[in-house]
Amino acid sequence: MNKYLADELYKTAYNHLQKKNYGKSAVLFEKLLKDYPKNLSVLKNLSHCYAFMREFEKAENFIKEIISIKPDEPFAYQFLASILKDQDKIEEATLIVNQGLENGLINEKWEIQKNLFFPKIPTDKNDIIKYRKKIEQEIEKILNESFQKKLDYDNDQIIVPPHVDLSYSDWGNLELNKKSVKAFKKLFKNLNNDSYSKSETKGKIKIGIVSEFFTDHTIGKLYKDLIFSLDKNKFETFIFHSQKTVPGEIFNEFKEKENEGILKNEILPVKLSEKITTIKKFRFDIIFYPDIGLSIEFYYLALIRLAKYQITTFGHPETTGSESIDFYLISKNCVNQNTQKHYSEKLLLMNYLPMVYPKPFTKKKLSEDELNKKNIYSCPQTLFKIHPDFDQIIFKILERDKKGIIYFIKDSNKVWYKKLIKRLSVNKKYDSKKIIFLDPLNYEDYLLHLGRASVLLDPLYYGAGNSFFESMLFGTPTVTFPTDHIKSRLVLGAYKQMEIDYPPIATSIQNYVDLAVSYANKDDISELKNIYKIAAEKKLFETKKAGEEFNKIITDLFNLT
Repeated sequence: MNKYLADELYKTAYNHLQKKNYGKSAVLFEKLLKDYPKNLSVLKNLSHCYAFMREFEKAENFIKEIISIKPDEPFAYQFLASILKDQDKIEEATLIVNQGLENGLINEKWEIQKNLFFPKIPTDKNDIIKYRKKIEQEIEKILNESFQKKLDYDNDQIIVPPHVDLSYSDWGNLELNKKSVKAFKKLFKNLNNDSYSKSETKGKIKIGIVSEFFTDHTIGKLYKDLIFSLDKNKFETFIFHSQKTVPGEIFNEFKEKENEGILKNEILPVKLSEKITTIKKFRFDIIFYPDIGLSIEFYYLALIRLAKYQITTFGHPETTGSESIDFYLISKNCVNQNTQKHYSEKLLLMNYLPMVYPKPFTKKKLSEDELNKKNIYSCPQTLFKIHPDFDQIIFKILERDKKGIIYFIKDSNKVWYKKLIKRLSVNKKYDSKKIIFLDPLNYEDYLLHLGRASVLLDPLYYGAGNSFFESMLFGTPTVTFPTDHIKSRLVLGAYKQMEIDYPPIATSIQNYVDLAVSYANKDDISELKNIYKIAAEKKLFETKKAGEEFNKIITDLFNLT
């Protein structure tokens, strides 16, 4: 390829990259690579294309090639560390970080970050204990008086908190989350920049609602209609999106509601200091964060008090441990007498789950035979919810039900799938014909899969939420084993709201297995599904009373009725 053609091809490929046409860009850069196999610019751009496409192994290989050609290439080590972490290769990521630190080739924030890694798919319970202890030690080190390092959040020194990853186990995280908040406030001076209006609320309540995911995402689906229910005669509502919020139908609904005068949309700037300045100007009475932790940048924003009252809910069903969040909004059906002690926030209890959930829809129907199938178990959850303790449930079910088949769904890039398969296959009882991992399904096929299952299996410790609501389109029962934590009690709460008599609520591992096998072998399973389906249509989907209650519970905070 002559230089002129190569230059033109490079420009076209780079233009596609800038426009986020990553697939087209990668194809063109791959062509260039054949003639210029050691060209660093081509290799860099290919690594970025594949990283954005979440083809992490390819991205990893290209970054390693860059380092082999130019060992002191700036940013290569931290990019490689991030890509390895995205593949749950934590030990390898830590080694790369250490190499980068030793040679002064990686941002100093990684000295802290490497000790906050936590596996998405732990090898076993000892793996959980090992990494948790490492995190605890790092947090204690930061909190020690002798530790004086400061980081600049707005200058590429953001730390990815372990807040979300720590949730997927049987451990309580209240005390660790409290300490983590204190540690981050010590590291980042911006987090101590509390500022809110202390004046008496007069007229409409000014509410800011903050999420990166008010688009075609579980969070958008769960909360959009609850937000749209806010009475514009009582509330002045502002929605704050992230620069990372992607376009989608739900995002368009928010824009339409602005045209109707229901709310106003704002895209917050990237820098934390500018986010704070922007929000301060509104002098909010209340800020509502539906999913603290799912967005890294909004996790940090939520650690700052910028309104008189600040509320979160079950978008991420874990306590923040932060004094800046006053209330945790949840249904009374999702708590017991011990739940409050696991939350730094005061539980703000509703009669309904705090959502107005739209009934799922599919054009396709299932036959009576499909709805009445026996011995079909499914756990259609994100694979990092599968705790090592859940493995024994899988094998015990298959030992009891010789005809049973258990389905899971692979993650799109197969990172977690590969690690989970490796963990399960260590057990001599593992049978790939009985434990089946489906390729990712489109939404309609996913709903049909939920309907065809005889029974759904709720993971231990961090259970289903959105997927349970979707499953009620066909009424397929879910076996669940709630603890004191809300993250394992959403299915229980939904059953109570639906007023289901004697739902499959387990009290032990063995009881869980007994219930699952019993339900999967019912002769009248389609009749039971129909009972659940009707109950969901009456009590779970499009519950306008939840919207009315949401309005009241917030106005009551200000003694306005």
